[in-house]
Amino acid sequence: MIPPETRATGTLTLDLLTRSEELHHLATDWDGLARESGASVFHTAAWVQTWWEAFGHGRSLRALVVRSGGQLAGILPLCLDRTRSGARRLRAVGSPEADYGGALVHPHLWESAAEFLADALYGDRGWDVLWLPQVPEACQATRLLLGRLREKGCRVVERRSWCYRVRLPASWEEYLETLSRPTRRRLLQKARRLLELDARADRADACGQGVDDFAALHTSQWARRGQSGAFASPGTLRFHRLLAEALAARGWLDLWWLKVGETVQAAVYDFRFGRSVYSYLSAVNPDGLLRLSPGLVLTLWRIRAAIEDGYADYDLLRGDEPYKESLGAQPYPTSTYLVGRPGRWRAWWYLTLAPLRDALTRREGRTTPEGGAGPGRHGPRTGRRSVEP
Repeated sequence: MIPPETRATGTLTLDLLTRSEELHHLATDWDGLARESGASVFHTAAWVQTWWEAFGHGRSLRALVVRSGGQLAGILPLCLDRTRSGARRLRAVGSPEADYGGALVHPHLWESAAEFLADALYGDRGWDVLWLPQVPEACQATRLLLGRLREKGCRVVERRSWCYRVRLPASWEEYLETLSRPTRRRLLQKARRLLELDARADRADACGQGVDDFAALHTSQWARRGQSGAFASPGTLRFHRLLAEALAARGWLDLWWLKVGETVQAAVYDFRFGRSVYSYLSAVNPDGLLRLSPGLVLTLWRIRAAIEDGYADYDLLRGDEPYKESLGAQPYPTSTYLVGRPGRWRAWWYLTLAPLRDALTRREGRTTPEGGAGPGRHGPRTGRRSVEP
């Protein structure tokens, strides 16, 4: 592996962090870099550290940290594990639960930092394959890094996918004008009927019981189809309890119920960071007012709140379900990369099996605000997670 001492080139230095305590010391600067770079909530210290606490057991932390003039300039949080085929895999910390990934690098240092990171990764002979999922098209540092690895002889397999974002205008009225007339009429009619029943949106308990209640609602929705939902694993539920606590402490958690009387009809589990709101999961009451699409109406109300709060995007994340385009969302491309070192038979075998893993992933569907399932990666087996390579 890369030796733990600092490496330097020009004005940049590189550290390899192998203990989670070292990550905690970076948290403030890390989150500041994410905000300054326009990165997502999935790139923050809160997300990565929580994931490591929940899922890091049995894996070796390998976080690459780039500094410029002593200031944090980039971070690529990785860990080492083994695949079923025995390949030594460097994988992104935070995934597959994260919807966006890749290296976090200051925009002014994309090229130099990417070359620096690529040289360090290639010089480390302790891995066979590298997994970098859900890299946004705008993440130039990661794309430059991968180009450099290709030049060194690494094989890079790319799998394309899409997230969907609603670009928010200045006013609610302008947003409604972006919707088709039939969609606008249908949504506003359903919202009006819910309001006639005294429906209201309540902010949930930031952590603890609020997450448990959301998980119970989500699970009951999927159980009605004979499927397990996103919270079937105790480790996943623990992750989201820890995550909700961490995000709530920073003011980044948006967990909301739509209620009629005291009965919950729908809920959304959203995050706020930078200029975006991220719609991570939704759930509906399978015994509730499904004919009025309470999940879709609650999402519409949260879009209105995001506009009024001055956000630039309401991000509906992975999956190409039709309801997203009906809400005015546009596709935003991402790529998952599998990288194999040259001359490693385990890397060759791992990448050869990639199309089969893709086929298994495509068989999964996804949750929608109205409780339906679509062809995206949020599958009926899990309700949310993708198949890990």
